[in-house]
Amino acid sequence: MDSKAGAVVSFIGTVRRERGLRAIDYEAYDEMASSKLKELRVQAIKKFRLTDAVVIHRKGRLKVGEKVVIVACSAPHRKEAFKACEWLVSEVKKVVPIWKREV
Repeated sequence: MDSKAGAVVSFIGTVRRERGLRAIDYEAYDEMASSKLKELRVQAIKKFRLTDAVVIHRKGRLKVGEKVVIVACSAPHRKEAFKACEWLVSEVKKVVPIWKREV
């Protein structure tokens, strides 16, 4: 970890329990999804002056309770880390070509 980071904020999104839901199948256009995730990471680092960021989105069949997306942001101050983490989660949902189908 960068010694300039005074804060690390993380988000873990999971498959939540809903009536009748057993799992969610996640599919992606792999090349574009990977490229977009990298692009969003770089944008977040610049936009929020982060020391680092990580964005991971899983694919395949994920059961209730399993982790789907992980976002972590480190910054000199917590305000930027929180804002960046929230921004990244929102942008991943908006622009990364990943589709889900409830099972």
